[in-house]
Amino acid sequence: MESPVVFYQQCIKQLLSTYESLQADDAQVEVIFDDEHLRYLAIWVGWQKSKRIHQCAIHIDICQEMIVIQRNDTEERLDHELMEYGIPQDKIRIGFLPPLVQETFQILPRQCVA
Repeated sequence: MESPVVFYQQCIKQLLSTYESLQADDAQVEVIFDDEHLRYLAIWVGWQKSKRIHQCAIHIDICQEMIVIQRNDTEERLDHELMEYGIPQDKIRIGFLPPLVQETFQILPRQCVA
C-alpha cells in the first residue's frame, strides 16, 4: 500500500497537469513538480509586449502529510478538486488565509458555496 504522501503527490500532479494546456495570447502555463521538497506549482510565463509575465497561479505544498494550498489564483476550488481525487477534507489546508482564520475555516461542501 502506498503512503499518503505518494498518493497526494500523484493527485496534485494530475490536477496541475490539467492546467498545463492553458494558454493566453501572451503567456502559457508551466507546471513545476518538486518531489524532493514536496512543492508543486503552476505558473504563467510569457511576454506582453516588453513586459515579462511570470505569475504563480497555483502553489501547493505537502507538509507533514497535509496538503497546503499556498496560492490559488484561479476560479476553481482546488480543495474540492482534490477531494474529488479522494483526498480527505481534513487533510487539506488553505495556507493563504491568515493563521487565526485557518483555525476556524472549514471547507464547505460544493453545494454550499455560492
